[in-house]
Amino acid sequence: MPKFNPKQIQHYIQALQEILSTTQDAANHVSPYFVKLDDARQANQLAEMSAVDFAEIKAEFDDVVTIYQENATKLADLKAPVRWLGVNKSLANNYQKYAEATAMMANALDVDQQTIDEVKFSQSEEDQQTYLAKVQANVGKIFGTAG
Repeated sequence: MPKFNPKQIQHYIQALQEILSTTQDAANHVSPYFVKLDDARQANQLAEMSAVDFAEIKAEFDDVVTIYQENATKLADLKAPVRWLGVNKSLANNYQKYAEATAMMANALDVDQQTIDEVKFSQSEEDQQTYLAKVQANVGKIFGTAG
């Protein structure tokens, strides 16, 4: 039977909290850009949006994708305590899919044409919602059994 290692648990929880905090900070930062884009999209006014604003939104989306991909790698590489091996593997997989869904949204923006691929954008929204809920459920299992 594996030996209980409180330092490993503490390290894991701290690393996980850092990843989750970075994720939340990135989401909070990009949210106003998403709202601005979505408002213009819903009002069919993308063409009226300045090219600078559209390019800035795309750049912000790309930055968030980079952060999420880095976090996905950190999660995949994180050594989980034995009691959380399964849920950590599921968490890393769901977070990776969340990062991929976010990338799909960023890639749906065409700066040159100042258009959005609506199929990709809508699928991305749906996938992000699905995988974020799964990530939250995984995190809930970990923190529900921590301590």
